[in-house]
Parts: sequence; C-alpha cells; structure tokens
Amino acid sequence: MATTIQVSETTRQQLEILKNKERSDSFDKVIEKLLDKQLKIPKTMLGKIPQLSKFTKADKRGTFNEL
Repeated sequence: MATTIQVSETTRQQLEILKNKERSDSFDKVIEKLLDKQLKIPKTMLGKIPQLSKFTKADKRGTFNEL
C-alpha cells in the first residue's frame, strides 16, 4: 500500500542523492535502508520473512520437540 509523505525540498534532494549513490530504484528503498540502520529492528519483527510460519497453539503453550 503506497502513501504520500511531505518532505522539504532539501530532504527530497538528499534522498535523490542517496538514491543515485545506492543505485536504488525508489525513495522507499532508500528510506527503508536508513531506518534499518538507525532502528536496528530485526526483519523477523517486521514480517520480512514471508516463508516463516505463524505460531501454532503448541508454540504458544511452550510445547517443543526434543532435538
């Protein structure tokens, strides 16, 4: 889902410079990279691993298989 944010002309120019420097195809990717560096939130917390299965009832109860 796309949305619009308002930034100053200076900020837009800085984003454009970073976009070209990083050879990125969008401002979104530039902003995402900046946020990843600053916030250091694990991608697993942001749904970045779509193949990761959801928790089951057993997971929530703390029932685990022996290795």
